Amino acid sequence: RPVAAGFTPTRSSSFVMLVKVALPEGEVNVPVEPNSTPGHLKENLKYSLRVPPKHIRLHCGGRELDDIKPLSGEPNNVEDGATIVATADTTAAPEEKREVRAPPKPTVIKKDIEPMKKKPKKETVRPPCAPEDVSKKQTLAETGKTWTPIGVEGKSYKRSMVWLRAECVDEKKTFPDEADDLWCFALGDPLTAPAWTEVAKQMEIGEQALFTIRMAPLDFDPEGICPTGQSKTWKVELVNVAEVEDILGDYTRLIHIEKPGEKELAEDLDRVKVHWRMRRWMCEGAPCVASSRERMAILPGYGIVAIEDTNAPPVSVSVGEGTQEPIELAAQRVGAGGIAHLYIKTETLKDGRPKGPMIVDVEMHSLDPCRGPGTEGWQGWTSIVTERGMGDRWLDKADDQRKGLETFDTLRKTTAQEADAVKQVVDEVHHCANNASRRYRRLIKWLEAEGDSEPKMKSELIHATVSLAKALALSVRNFGEDAPEATAEDKAKLQQAKEFLSKGLEAAAAEKNDQLTVEALRVMLQVSIQEHNVPEGKKALEQLVALKPEDEEGRNLSARLNRMEATMALKAGANVLETVQKELQEATAAGDKPVVMEKLVKILEMMTNAEVKYQDVIKCKVGKDVGNAMKLGDPDLAQQGRKVVGAIQQLAQKADLGLQ
Repeated sequence: RPVAAGFTPTRSSSFVMLVKVALPEGEVNVPVEPNSTPGHLKENLKYSLRVPPKHIRLHCGGRELDDIKPLSGEPNNVEDGATIVATADTTAAPEEKREVRAPPKPTVIKKDIEPMKKKPKKETVRPPCAPEDVSKKQTLAETGKTWTPIGVEGKSYKRSMVWLRAECVDEKKTFPDEADDLWCFALGDPLTAPAWTEVAKQMEIGEQALFTIRMAPLDFDPEGICPTGQSKTWKVELVNVAEVEDILGDYTRLIHIEKPGEKELAEDLDRVKVHWRMRRWMCEGAPCVASSRERMAILPGYGIVAIEDTNAPPVSVSVGEGTQEPIELAAQRVGAGGIAHLYIKTETLKDGRPKGPMIVDVEMHSLDPCRGPGTEGWQGWTSIVTERGMGDRWLDKADDQRKGLETFDTLRKTTAQEADAVKQVVDEVHHCANNASRRYRRLIKWLEAEGDSEPKMKSELIHATVSLAKALALSVRNFGEDAPEATAEDKAKLQQAKEFLSKGLEAAAAEKNDQLTVEALRVMLQVSIQEHNVPEGKKALEQLVALKPEDEEGRNLSARLNRMEATMALKAGANVLETVQKELQEATAAGDKPVVMEKLVKILEMMTNAEVKYQDVIKCKVGKDVGNAMKLGDPDLAQQGRKVVGAIQQLAQKADLGLQ
């Protein structure tokens, strides 16, 4: 989509025209596609002229442009470099006689503004602040509005947040930069200068005062939230104070409820419709860097920019799924019509948001709860199909990621440089699988509550049961040769998955549904591979082949089962190698040459039959013990030792070629 005319470019688009749009406030150069229309251009100009598109007139070369015809075609004939004059039609009759206020200027979304880079400090520990470090010299404006700070020290789930304006008198610099803006912080925050906490505690709400502040407790600002400067004299105004919730009690997630909204709050997995905005949390100001209301517009002085459209519809969010965690966190604390602000630090909830400290504004538009049969929003079969669709989408996404990781593991070994990227994908598999399992658990609960009211309920219950088992297995699945061992919790989930699969297989057999039986056997085979249970895996594979001999996924799972069996044999071989190596060491130390020969022959046999890997040989340092045996002075032992050394070299070559 070109930034200007709302046209989606195609591969056939040959070039972009640059036209000049003349507005009452000035001219703007705009790139447009030749086959876009004046109607597209009007959609972007409505924010500048502040009238609906139908009241905008576009003229070029003395003729009015046709809204539905291409700019470069007949009868518009707009050429590259042409000037298009845009005016608002003031003669158009109003639709109804009522007072219409001019809308406020749109908020520009400044995506390119990065967090303020602070100069590196030698001192990384928050300095103390003594009473004499902060001194109020003069009160410029009194209000008499006293207040009491809360949660200033230690762990607390309630904090006092203050909003201020400040001026560094000697440097003539104000914070924030804009006169109508404010900066804020929570009192006692360990990542803010302690001097500002003392300043706020000495002021009344609405008071203006001059302070003298020593540099030591002021020059500490690792997050960029509070002002710093070389001046000792500061003019400060305490504009507002509010109690905020500290979700974890450590200042990393602060929630300010501006408006609570309706009494009913969103629960886990509820759908809500919200407007959201993300702003930089800086003492210099809080510019908007992302918004659900984002639209492209042509503004004088800016050109083509992203703005907030106040008429944009709300967006839908599923609470608790973790795809937009900061927004979900705020949405859970206000009802419909409520407004909440979440204040988060650089290292908090980093996924899916701009970097740095952030203020997340959430306006709750409406709540769309669906919590099962008999509750508000329940639509019977429609609700069941919708819930299943959400679960299936999460499970498909997890399964696609799983296939990619398995292919990667098959083709090559993960390097140290790739380990972080692989871990991110594994975490995504677990995240998607956990969301899927929560959806299926809720779906099973609904289906059991509905009973047999619909003929399709039984099939849906079997599908949900098998899918839940698959999701549980994927939620604890690890990948790669160096994957960690399954924990007790992981093993419990796999056992739970097997129990669900047993129920699903039994129900599918009773319904004579081969399709669901095949799906359950596939999942059973996956769980068996994950558990390293070869006999159970072979049993499930035999049943799967009997039902569907040409099943491609079954063949892939069969190959995985064989590779897993071979890997287990290699691990067993590594254990045997350690035992034989220990016996070789003891025989060499005792000078028992017949036993030494026996152990050398056994080691050579294991290497020749590919019962051990090169990594195991290197890890155990077998070569060193073979060399010690060759030094016993027996020519037969020396010859056998050379054979073992040659076998070690062959294993090394295979490892270099990636054949192990």
